[in-house]
Amino acid sequence: MARLVRRTLRCTPVERAAIRERAEAAGMPASRFLIACALHEDAGAPPSEEPRLVLSEEEQRTLHDRVARMDAVHRALHEALPGTDLSLFGAIAFIQRELWARRSGGADR
Repeated sequence: MARLVRRTLRCTPVERAAIRERAEAAGMPASRFLIACALHEDAGAPPSEEPRLVLSEEEQRTLHDRVARMDAVHRALHEALPGTDLSLFGAIAFIQRELWARRSGGADR
């Protein structure tokens, strides 16, 4: 068994009483209860209520719609331009390389 280490805790008498009450309700010694709480373990407390979503349903729909629009733009950037095998993204990259080559004196050509 691992060696236990004694630590002290500073709190008000009211806080100490509240910790003891919650520990008793969880069926644990106060020290074990505090360790469980500090390590984010279930300290025996019943769940207070159903977990809530961070975003409302309307915010979720808005987020979904905007992500779908971003996906559509991404796909359009990578689709071949009419009559070519080059995408808009590829064309932009080509122009960027050409401009870079011109600025650097044609070293990349």
